[in-house]
Amino acid sequence: DPQASVCEFVVKGVKSLQRKALNQGWAVYESERVYLRGYCMSPGVSFRNGLLGGVFVHALFRPHKGDMDDVVQWPFKLRVKLRFVHPNGGEEIECVDCPSIFRLSYQRPREGQEQSIFTSFNFSLDDLVHDGYVEDDQLRVKFELLP
Repeated sequence: DPQASVCEFVVKGVKSLQRKALNQGWAVYESERVYLRGYCMSPGVSFRNGLLGGVFVHALFRPHKGDMDDVVQWPFKLRVKLRFVHPNGGEEIECVDCPSIFRLSYQRPREGQEQSIFTSFNFSLDDLVHDGYVEDDQLRVKFELLP
């Protein structure tokens, strides 16, 4: 459904992404292309090395040229809700972010010029691990676009 507002994906290889973030400053996991509220995109998360240590997880998405680009609003102005789902019982923690409309990457994507958009909010990976959200080296994520 191109008008769906939420998708779910599993980030695999969390330890490897954490190591990469610690060594290189960041690591990215993008899921498959989906349509959310008419926008064609690859939702995902980035792992970033914190200034004071530790790794932090941010929401990201890469807009792609899509079949509905003529009818959705540009620049992109929807809010992003990121939820991590606990593997035992489905408990969730979430955060909502409003993108800045001034970034070039929020404009209508052109072939070959697709840039990832990162949100400013983040979650401590250590806290996610400690609280049991990472299991079998995987992290379950729900990504939602809000009006």
